[in-house]
Amino acid sequence: MTLKGLHDTIQAAFLWQQAHLWEFEVDRRRYGPEADNFMGERTYKAANMKLTRLCDAAVTDFLYTYDMGDDWRHRVQVLETLDADARLPRFVAGKWRCPPEDVGGFPGFYRFVQVLADPKDPEHRELIDWHGGPFDRTDIDEQAIKQRMAPLAKARGRKKR
Repeated sequence: MTLKGLHDTIQAAFLWQQAHLWEFEVDRRRYGPEADNFMGERTYKAANMKLTRLCDAAVTDFLYTYDMGDDWRHRVQVLETLDADARLPRFVAGKWRCPPEDVGGFPGFYRFVQVLADPKDPEHRELIDWHGGPFDRTDIDEQAIKQRMAPLAKARGRKKR
């Protein structure tokens, strides 16, 4: 899998819509959707960097940032590698539902949860409408995540042949 494939997998796991810019930072190199040179900083194409190359170079820890406005930063750690014949990606387990896209980053999410917990808050109805209903952080919607990951695994299976 490439870093682009990992991005797609994270988007599927978080039930996000790939609506924003993103990048990985690996050993002081940036990888994104396209190769670029912005303000003197080179960005390499994430689709060209395979995770096996990172593992071979003993890279087990790197940063993934999604939505540069909300600034969702994720530390990615390689805990174990699996048999290359395994049908990946696949959803294994989760504990909490991810924040809704465009909620305003960590401070916005904190406010969102706070307002939804208080029906008397003047913004309560507006945020329920914006979100499309209540937000239950314990309902991770495993079925939706598995549905989003299935085409990714299928596409990877076709590439291997």
